[in-house]
Amino acid sequence: MSNLIAMVATAVLIEGKRVVIQPGEPLPDLSKQDERELVGSGAAENEDDKVAQAKADAAAVKAAEADFAKARKRAKYEEAARAKEAEQAKAAADTQATQ
Repeated sequence: MSNLIAMVATAVLIEGKRVVIQPGEPLPDLSKQDERELVGSGAAENEDDKVAQAKADAAAVKAAEADFAKARKRAKYEEAARAKEAEQAKAAADTQATQ
């Protein structure tokens, strides 16, 4: 059984009778071709696909946040290293100037 939800009023044949499925209502079992066409045109959404996509999006956001945190930590480390080098260079210059 498919888990398609109509996004627009959709006319289907059920037991030889034309029935209009209203937006938000589940569609009856359809052929794979009909499902593909309805989803492709935006007339229907597959709830299972939406859930899977939401999980994939959440995983991608989590991975991006982890990458950002690593990059931020590395940038802070590099900034601290540059500041330390500058401080050491200034101290060396001061030492040479006083000699």
